[in-house]
Amino acid sequence: MPVLSSSPLLEPLQPPDAVQSRPRKRRKSMKRANALTDERIEALPAPAKGDRYDVPDPVTANLRVRVGRRKKMFVLSARFGDAKHSKRQIIGEFPEIGIEDARAVAELWNRQLRHGLDPIEERIRRMREEGLRKRRTFVSVMEDFIADLPNRDSNRHVDHDIRQIRRDLLNPETNKFLQDPIVDVRTSQLGQLIASIRDRPAPTQALKAYSLMRGFWEWAMAPERREDYGLTANPFADVTRKQLKLKKRTRKRSLSAKELRAYWAATEETPYPYGPYYRLVLLLGGRRKNELAKAKWSEFDMRTRIWTIEDSKTGMKILVPLTKVAIRLLEELRANQHPNHGQFIFSTTLGLKPINGFGKAMAALRKKFVKKLLEIDPAAEIEDWILHDTRRVVRTALAALGVRGEVAERVIGHGPEGIEAVYNQWEYLNQTREALTLFTERLLDVVNGRAADFVTDTFEDDE
Repeated sequence: MPVLSSSPLLEPLQPPDAVQSRPRKRRKSMKRANALTDERIEALPAPAKGDRYDVPDPVTANLRVRVGRRKKMFVLSARFGDAKHSKRQIIGEFPEIGIEDARAVAELWNRQLRHGLDPIEERIRRMREEGLRKRRTFVSVMEDFIADLPNRDSNRHVDHDIRQIRRDLLNPETNKFLQDPIVDVRTSQLGQLIASIRDRPAPTQALKAYSLMRGFWEWAMAPERREDYGLTANPFADVTRKQLKLKKRTRKRSLSAKELRAYWAATEETPYPYGPYYRLVLLLGGRRKNELAKAKWSEFDMRTRIWTIEDSKTGMKILVPLTKVAIRLLEELRANQHPNHGQFIFSTTLGLKPINGFGKAMAALRKKFVKKLLEIDPAAEIEDWILHDTRRVVRTALAALGVRGEVAERVIGHGPEGIEAVYNQWEYLNQTREALTLFTERLLDVVNGRAADFVTDTFEDDE
C-alpha cells in the first residue's frame, strides 16, 4: 500500500540547523537544482527492455525512483534491521504519492535507521496499535460487557439490563461517542449521557443507567481486561449520583383489598399461561417475576410439597413450601398440558422456552383490572401498579396476620443478613409453610369478598 503524507505513522520532520556554512548552502542549492520533481518523474521513460532502472533523488539520502515498464515506485535503498546487505523497501507508487510525500517518508525512515529501528517493523507496530485502538471503541467494549452479563454471580435482571443498555447507553441518537476509542471517552460525555436520560424525564431509568455505567467501567477496568482495552483510568469512578442530581426513590405501592379482588378477577379471565402465573405469584409468597416465569416442573416435589429455587443472586437454594391451594393449581396445569410439554411450566412454546416479554401481557391484565375495579367500586381512583408490588402485598399481609418478621422475610425470599446469615442456617420451613397457609386462607377470603382486609375479622355478606 502507498504511504501518504497524512499517514499517522509520519512524525514531524526536524527543522534544519539554523546556521550552516556557505559551501553547504551552495551544495544544497545545487542538489535542489537537480532534484526530482513530479514533472521530471512523469517524464522518465519506460525501460527499452524488460529491465527496471533506478533514479536517485539528490535531495534525500537513499531515496530512489524505480522505473518499470508499467509502474514507477518510490523506494528506500538501505540496510534494514539486522540485514547484512542493502535492500529496496517500497515507499509508495507514483503518482498516488508525489515526490514531497516520498521524501517525508524517506527522511523518517532514515532517521529511524540511524537510531537502530527498523522502519517496516515500526510501521507494522504502529498500524497494529492504531487498528487495535479503532477496534477498542466504546460500543465494541460494551458489547463484550453485554456478552459477559449472563456470567455474573448476580444476573437475576440480566435480560432487563441488556435491554436498557441497548435502549439508553447504546442509542446512536443520544450517544455520540459510540464509535470513539474507549480510551478517548471523557467523564463529561458519560455524565451528559446519563443527564439526558434524567431530563427526558426518566429519573428512575437514569438511576439504573448510572448503576449500569458504573458496573461497566468496573468490569472493563478489571486487571485481566484493562490492558486489552488500553485503559489506564476509569473516567466514571468519581461520578456520584448527587453530582448528576439522581435520587433513589423507594416504591411503597401496594394493593388494597378492593384492588386485590380486581386483580384476582382479572387473572381468572386471563387464559394460560399468564392467568395462572399471576395467581401463583401471590399464592407462592409474592415471587419475583423471573423466578416463577422460569420455573421448571423438575423443581417441584409434590411429595414433600416443596419448590426448590436456585438463587442466582446468592448462589443459595430457596425452599418454597407449597400450600394445598398452590398444589391444586399446579396439578390442574399439569393435567391440561400436552403429554409432550417441555420442562418450563409457563410457556407459549409447549414448555421449550419460558414466558418472557411481559409488556403486552401486563398491559392486557391492567386493562381487565381497571374494568373489574370499577365494577367493584365505580368511584375508585385508578393508580398505576407493577407486578413487583405484589411482594409488598404479601409482606404487609403477613405482618398484619402477626407472622414473625424473620419468617415473613423468608416467605418472600429474603434471607438473613450480616452475622445472622453466617450463623443462623435454619430454613424456617415449617414456619413459612404455616405462614403461607395462613396468608392463602385470608387472601381467598379477601378476593372472594368474605373478608374486608388482612387485619380485621369482619366479613362482608356474599351477594
